[in-house]
Amino acid sequence: MPHMITDACAQCGLCVDVCPISAISPGDPIYVIDDTCCDFMECVVECPEEAIVPIPDWEKPVAVSDKEVAS
Repeated sequence: MPHMITDACAQCGLCVDVCPISAISPGDPIYVIDDTCCDFMECVVECPEEAIVPIPDWEKPVAVSDKEVAS
């Protein structure tokens, strides 16, 4: 499950240093995790603020087929 960084982020940068695929970058005002996140979990373990959490199901994009749109 992909993760996101909450407003609890202290901008320490520890997550950036441990992400094995460089999926985390500085944002404004907090760090962001891009859609290449593969759930290695190093960032979750490293974050002293516990600001990295799974993206809730209701925030994930939902694929809709053409068949569903036509109905």
